[in-house]
Amino acid sequence: MSVVRRLARTSAATAAVALLLTACSSAPEDPGDGTKAAQLGRQIDIRSSGSPNLATLWLDSVVPVTCTEPGSLPPNNGHYLAATIVLQTSEEYQPDSGWWMSYADFSTKDPDGKDSGKGILTSCLPKHRYLPDDFYLNDSGYYGVVLLDSSSEHGTISYRPHNLPQDVKGWHWQY
Repeated sequence: MSVVRRLARTSAATAAVALLLTACSSAPEDPGDGTKAAQLGRQIDIRSSGSPNLATLWLDSVVPVTCTEPGSLPPNNGHYLAATIVLQTSEEYQPDSGWWMSYADFSTKDPDGKDSGKGILTSCLPKHRYLPDDFYLNDSGYYGVVLLDSSSEHGTISYRPHNLPQDVKGWHWQY
């Protein structure tokens, strides 16, 4: 095989790999609120600077849902989204530390970066499906959804903890 053909094949293969890596690296766009980018299905550590790790969180998915509970009200903004969360508190976490997750800590932006929704508490889904919105035990696991009322089925979801020091702005994911 000639040197020219080898060079052409190598260049084409390099370009294909670069294109593939670019397509697979769906890093969330910066929503401009100071939150850190995170990837769906990958863990983040919840902590403030200088403190022990409080918990590890995975946001598994954000999907549209239809209410199943009798008497449920329709969404105000157009769509109910279920953000499925896996949460593991650390051994160092103390229930009186003041941190816990709340539906009010979550919000959404549409693909254009406009505010499109927020976490809500409603009787749309059976109670056991929701992530506990309360203090947790140390070294314990939790699984459930945070329900969001959003005008867009796609965009960016942000988690900005209301009860951590100001040095923790939060995290965001594309969905």
